[in-house]
Amino acid sequence: MQHNQPTPRHNARSHRNLAGALLLLLALLLYGATLDNGLQPYELIGGDLITHQYAQVQARPGNAPGYPLYTMGGWLWFHTIRTVLQTIGIDAPNPLPILSSYSLLWALLALLLLYATVCHITRSPRHPAGAWPLAWLLSAFYAVTYFFWYYATTTEQYASAIAQTLAIVYVYLVWREREMKRLRDWRSEIESSDNAPISDLQSPNLLIFLAFLNGLSLAHMLTVAFIAPPLVVAILWERPQALRDWRLMLACLVAAFLPLISYVYVYLRGAANPQWWGEGEWASANEWFWSFVSTAQGREELLWGFQPSCAFFDGGFPELIWGELSIPLLIIGVVGIALLGRKPAFVLYGTLVIYLIFNWMYRCGNWYQVILPAYPLILIGAAAAFDRWEERVGGRSRWLGYAPLALLIVAVVWRFDASWPQANSRNRPQDTALDRAAVLLDQPLPANADLFAAVEDALALDYLISIWGLRPDLRVVSSLDAGKVLRNGGVVLTTMDAAAVLLEELPVDVTPPRTIFSADWLALGEVSVNVTPAEITSVEIIDGVTFAGYAVTPAPTGAPVIQAAPAVDVTLFWQIKRAWPPGLGVSLRPTAGGAFIPDPTTGGVIQRDAAAPVQGLITPAPETLTVDFHRVPMPIGADGVMLIVYRTTDTGFENLLELSLVVQ
Repeated sequence: MQHNQPTPRHNARSHRNLAGALLLLLALLLYGATLDNGLQPYELIGGDLITHQYAQVQARPGNAPGYPLYTMGGWLWFHTIRTVLQTIGIDAPNPLPILSSYSLLWALLALLLLYATVCHITRSPRHPAGAWPLAWLLSAFYAVTYFFWYYATTTEQYASAIAQTLAIVYVYLVWREREMKRLRDWRSEIESSDNAPISDLQSPNLLIFLAFLNGLSLAHMLTVAFIAPPLVVAILWERPQALRDWRLMLACLVAAFLPLISYVYVYLRGAANPQWWGEGEWASANEWFWSFVSTAQGREELLWGFQPSCAFFDGGFPELIWGELSIPLLIIGVVGIALLGRKPAFVLYGTLVIYLIFNWMYRCGNWYQVILPAYPLILIGAAAAFDRWEERVGGRSRWLGYAPLALLIVAVVWRFDASWPQANSRNRPQDTALDRAAVLLDQPLPANADLFAAVEDALALDYLISIWGLRPDLRVVSSLDAGKVLRNGGVVLTTMDAAAVLLEELPVDVTPPRTIFSADWLALGEVSVNVTPAEITSVEIIDGVTFAGYAVTPAPTGAPVIQAAPAVDVTLFWQIKRAWPPGLGVSLRPTAGGAFIPDPTTGGVIQRDAAAPVQGLITPAPETLTVDFHRVPMPIGADGVMLIVYRTTDTGFENLLELSLVVQ
């Protein structure tokens, strides 16, 4: 029995495919280990990153012009994965890695397309499946460049735009190869027959698909369309008779504008949710929609934005390119593009020139929109140059032929080491934007409560409620909305540090009762808080002020978002016959073995002081106990809390009470 032996071409393809799979696996592991899982405070304020998160979780339009296709795909991705996680018992999974993994998906596709493109342009009798080691190293190098790595692990749309650009280049090269093959076949046939019309050389399906890929930019990132002008010129240069095929031209136009249908989603979602319209006044959903899709932000990306104050070479494009790719690799890549052939070189050179002009005109703006896809285009040129080197030099000196591969190995190690500190978005120490809000929510807040907080806290609370899915029954309100709620007899919880602002901004006819709810929250409106002293005392501090008792309970930890530093909530109970006396203060200090604990940041001791119960926000009632909450940090080794009640004198401070509180 005879067995078919694998051919060299088959073996080469197998090696190429296995190497490509390994590339994607390693990239998946790297990006998965460095996925963004937290937010810095400034990221909550605005920008693409946070906008895309809200868009993909709530199926709302992104920033102009809406990114409808990208957002709909992200919505499906996010909710599918979260549903699976919840099914296996993870009730409140961190949404950030899930949302970031959508970018990871597009990054892997971009790497696959770059790998396939380099393999495609380096195919030859020497490399029937392409020079896959060269393709592997170039793709690995691009994978660890800072910008690509960062945007592969955070919730922005740029990885998808890179994948789209590379898909256009790859499909164009495949189309051109088929056209060249058909041209060769036609020339062979025409020698024996005159019945082989040149019009049969067209590859309509690929051209239509190419038109669709370019048209996607109309419903995605508009700067991807910068590749379209040189691409169209190159195609017509290759096949000018295509202009005479009106059916093909019509099909290409339909395919290019087909993605615009997705804006129906933007309109329907916006019309159903006017609260998403943002600042401005619109008489109807139609008026809002056209204002949104043609907003100034969207127009500025394509119009003149020259700003002389911004240096062209100081931290912008093209300096960032040679900073990441290195000057030698940049030069090799730019020169190597010419080796691809006149028409492919025209496409890549033309696109890079448009990128350069765009950045020069808009140098202080969205330069990263064009710098990101510029990298792989240059690396494709480098692949052509290295492949030519191996062809010309490798035959004379095997070791010199391997020089490009050795150079790329060094470049991958160098770029990985340089990118890691900034591109690693996992567990960044500065990701503290949600920490305080997590503690604010990790409390038995009333169902369907309305919350008011300072801007930073309000943004974080809204994120945890809307995106993370913690306490979805709660709502963050403005001072205007809070006034309406209170006027209708409702209850609003305000953070203690924002209470004075809210009370000042409430209408003069709205004077709700005030009740302290916890160390963090003050309740406005009719609400009952059932707290009683765990330890009862009766210590008269001065005439009219009696310390009646206290309770010490564990402080909220911020679960499941964070594990806050250990602390306890100390509830003090006061009997106050009149107003709290001026100059009388309260200090709570953790202790270890009866000694105060040093504070390394101040040089003193760790303490929490207050000039009056509830920061003076509540008027004491003589017939009831005034409840006063305090949060006291408990560093490692702390085993007690000391209560000190003091008053200021002309010579300093006089302690009127020193009491060691029982901490369970």
